[in-house]
Amino acid sequence: MKHTRATTFYASLALAGLVALTGCGQSVTENTAQSSQSQNVSLENCGEPVDFATNPERIVALNPGQADLMARLGAGDKVIGVAQTNGKELPESLTSQGHNPQVISEDAPPSREDLLKLNPDLVLSPTTYEFTAEQGYATQDQLKEAGAASYVAEAGCFNNRSTAKVSDLLTDIEAYGKILGKEDEAKKLSEQAQAQLDEAKKRSEGKEKQTLAQLYIEGDTLTAIGAGVEHSMAEAAGAQNVFNPEDSGFKDFFAAEVSREELLKKNPDVIVFTTTSEEHEKTTREWLKKNLSGVKAVQDDRLVAIPSSDTLPGTWGNLDTVTTISKALYPDS
Repeated sequence: MKHTRATTFYASLALAGLVALTGCGQSVTENTAQSSQSQNVSLENCGEPVDFATNPERIVALNPGQADLMARLGAGDKVIGVAQTNGKELPESLTSQGHNPQVISEDAPPSREDLLKLNPDLVLSPTTYEFTAEQGYATQDQLKEAGAASYVAEAGCFNNRSTAKVSDLLTDIEAYGKILGKEDEAKKLSEQAQAQLDEAKKRSEGKEKQTLAQLYIEGDTLTAIGAGVEHSMAEAAGAQNVFNPEDSGFKDFFAAEVSREELLKKNPDVIVFTTTSEEHEKTTREWLKKNLSGVKAVQDDRLVAIPSSDTLPGTWGNLDTVTTISKALYPDS
């Protein structure tokens, strides 16, 4: 079964047996005594306590989504490098403020050498995959030895991948606020995020639940999402997912290959699919219309394309995805 970053690299890692990645799930627990004495803040990140020096000056974001959050918090000028841009422009939140950090990689995380030569003091990542030594990337221990702390998005820690929630973004924002010394800005941003989630919830109130399937299609391989932050996005939008964590295929992992017959049987009202490019969106729509013409969502042309980058953990795109799905489910609200 083939997967791309649209379902994150964890699918291919799991199938390859690379399950030794550090599992995690984090919470914000400030060490006030330490903070007052040494201007450090202690957070639990991926199951391990990590000390972060406050007010970092050289931040590298291993995905544009993390760079975007820095800009939203008023720290865009501290971002010196951005990775995995996939050939796209840097986030407008950065460029509109006049910030133009170096692009250090496009289609994959940066090599160990390319990351370390930037001499960062803070590295932000959407998942633990970006620190995989087997892939030639800098590990978190190597970064620590080089004087850089690293933070993985709450929803992107390996052991948290299947149980993550879209609201985990609020934990990230809170943590960033403490690290950056911008707690007031973080509070305001969290309020904006919660308001966007509340708006989606309100849109579905009093309405009959619409059923939804989340898919990723590559060639003739049909992969369904049944758990994790992507599943949570659909729930937050007011959908009734036809694939769920309780299903046998998703008990151990958030994504699984499914058959066309199974999807025909589920017969969802709406299909959400992730895309890596305009061409991929086009070919996916064509595939659905050709191979799943008997599904209600296809017949009614209720096919919703979501950029794969917006489903990565710890990005504002998670909230925008909730809004997009919500409007597609309940267009009259």
